[in-house]
Amino acid sequence: MNLLAMFLALGAVSAQTDRVDIEDFPAVQRIPRTGITDPRAFVAATYARYQANPDAPPPDQSYAYSPRLRALFAAYGRDLSGGDLVGSLDFDWWTNAQDYRIANVRLSQRPGGRDRRTIVARFDNYDAHEEVRFLFVRVGSRWYLDDAVHGGAEGWTLSALLRERP
Repeated sequence: MNLLAMFLALGAVSAQTDRVDIEDFPAVQRIPRTGITDPRAFVAATYARYQANPDAPPPDQSYAYSPRLRALFAAYGRDLSGGDLVGSLDFDWWTNAQDYRIANVRLSQRPGGRDRRTIVARFDNYDAHEEVRFLFVRVGSRWYLDDAVHGGAEGWTLSALLRERP
């Protein structure tokens, strides 16, 4: 089914039930949108991409970041531009590593109230056991990734790393 037909089908079904979500139409999912509808599915899809192509991280996912996290990334990028500076994010924060071979991904969800949700990702990267907690906030009907926290001995919080300067 082509993209136009997908939109027409989406509109027709939405008019009938109001319960159809855009995620029910895989071709439409590829269109970047602001925010996401399901934090757990977003995290699961991201780790599935890491597993499917271990030589390249998933494409930019800033469309799912909260305005606060987007602003922190923007300031971090501005401060490091134009030089040979290495910032505090010299690793892939989704995998807590520079190199990765992700396996045994296990996700759990912790409700944090009506407008907050934590997705806990436990996985193996080579021989290391990792845990990253993804903190989401809801604004209206959309969810936004607001922070990430690594729970290991060398733990970190993404927002704190983005505030560090060389």
